[in-house]
Amino acid sequence: MRVIVTGATGLLGKYLVARDETGIEFHGISRSDQKASAKNDYLFHQIDVTDRVNLFRALDEIDPQVIIHTAAEGAVDAVEGKADLYRNLNVAVSSNLATYSYARDIQYVFVSSNAVFQGSGLAYSDDSGHSPLNDYGRLKAEAENEVVSMNKDALIVRPILMYGWPHSGRRLNPVVSWIESLRAGRSISVVDDVWTEPLEVWDCADAIWRAIAARATGGINISGGVRMTLHELEMLVGEVFDLDTRKNQAISFEGHTGLTPRPGDTSCG
Repeated sequence: MRVIVTGATGLLGKYLVARDETGIEFHGISRSDQKASAKNDYLFHQIDVTDRVNLFRALDEIDPQVIIHTAAEGAVDAVEGKADLYRNLNVAVSSNLATYSYARDIQYVFVSSNAVFQGSGLAYSDDSGHSPLNDYGRLKAEAENEVVSMNKDALIVRPILMYGWPHSGRRLNPVVSWIESLRAGRSISVVDDVWTEPLEVWDCADAIWRAIAARATGGINISGGVRMTLHELEMLVGEVFDLDTRKNQAISFEGHTGLTPRPGDTSCG
């Protein structure tokens, strides 16, 4: 079975293509200029996914049975106020792949985000309606709607805050960023009024593979299952890695100036 993972050099992409599985030929797609290291020897393709013609040509040559689409601009603050700039990458590509996969009976997995929810404090189900607070969430919600309209058999997964070890030089997730800061002896301030259910990225990858094996369709929320504030998570990270957190501060989200609004609590039901 041939499987394509877009955004293969990103955090989730790294763990998706690193799966040890006999009988699967992995193809990673990224606009990066070189293949990032992985546990297994997957086939790497440097492709700009926003170039529809070249992307579809590559897909025709690979002839996959499964497409897992993770590629997107995931920096919330970078997207805010620039939705039109990122709509092609974060929405149109998702829609194009949905159309392509449906026409060829290819299993399609679109990786969305918990940012499609506003974070009301009520537990969100797989079928909860969209209510995004920021442009990143609005683009993800728009992409979900496009995917559903183009491919009724698509699987849409919405991971909550993921953490894990990224490839060298790639964007850090909060947990790794905290570890680096604490190891350098820097004090950090983390909000205590935003709740999450932190998700190990390798568990997210495993959940996606299980859903693929089950031929699941529709929307699925994925979380780590334990609700805590970001400050509680940061303190737990310090404990696990034996790092000094005595100088760290718990602050409100409003205490962080210049940040894009985030959902307060997108815990799953």
